[in-house]
Amino acid sequence: MKTKKPDIFLGITLGMLVLAVILCLVILFVQKSGDSPAQQPEPENTTQGTGETGNSNDPEGTGGTGAETAGTAETGEPVTPPAELNPIDEAGLKAALDDELSGLTSEWQVMVIDPAKDTQVSSARNCGVDGWMTANRMTPVFIMAAAFQQVADGKLTEDQILADVQAMIVQGDTEAADRLTELLGGGNAEKGREAVKSVASDNGVKLGFNRPLTGTSSNKNYVTAMQTAKILDLMCKGELVSKAASDQMLEILCTPKNQDEIDPMLTGENISYGFVCDVEDKVCICTMGVVRLPNRSFVISVVCNKPVTTNGAKEKIGKIIAATQPFFAE
Repeated sequence: MKTKKPDIFLGITLGMLVLAVILCLVILFVQKSGDSPAQQPEPENTTQGTGETGNSNDPEGTGGTGAETAGTAETGEPVTPPAELNPIDEAGLKAALDDELSGLTSEWQVMVIDPAKDTQVSSARNCGVDGWMTANRMTPVFIMAAAFQQVADGKLTEDQILADVQAMIVQGDTEAADRLTELLGGGNAEKGREAVKSVASDNGVKLGFNRPLTGTSSNKNYVTAMQTAKILDLMCKGELVSKAASDQMLEILCTPKNQDEIDPMLTGENISYGFVCDVEDKVCICTMGVVRLPNRSFVISVVCNKPVTTNGAKEKIGKIIAATQPFFAE
């Protein structure tokens, strides 16, 4: 019997072809997996942002405006977060306030709030720390808050309120306050006072607003140092009506006043402050305001009732504010 050699040769040839194909595939796989990361294209940098190109909207490679970066400056350097504010010495501040009020014969209330830390320190002399006190010109701050609330609610426009708001806060114009109160009540002063008290209540603050601010009946309007400081605390935190409204009210409050102001006796540079004050001989003397130091702010309210005379009381309020300042120095 003859052997079929061609069949053997054909099998060998096909086997060699299969081996060659397998070898080629192995070589291609090894080359593919052996590519180094440096040889592969870099992905587009759309996150962390180091100040280099990485931004498809920044063709010149300037790093953009920095808004798309996270935790880095435009130069690529890490951004230093704001320094954490230290808690104030509450016991020390309490002792300082008590010392200022020591020996006084009138009724005094003082309330200090640190908006950054939600710290409250109060002191009182010859009255309760949160008892009602006569303080006519502190009421306009509450009227201002109610006016901006009605603007936010669409009941009034800013053009309708702004002139009277500025007049009553900056110039101490009680007639402007009464006009605005009537406007808040849709032409009815009593309803306007209720609207002001309602906004105060909605913000967790008490207010005794019972009479017009102009005239002899104004001593029927009552506040407390604690409650007046609270309304300013909300304003500082941007929580009174809205952040934008709070900022606008603060700027109005910090406008230099034409009314009879109390000298806060503050020392140092880059300090701004805004107060509303009431100086009524033999009835009351008071102030409420915000002190903005270079690195932090504080709220303070001081009310004095039943003074035989205001002689020396203005200076005492100034000393109380000055005694508070060092506790907020950073």
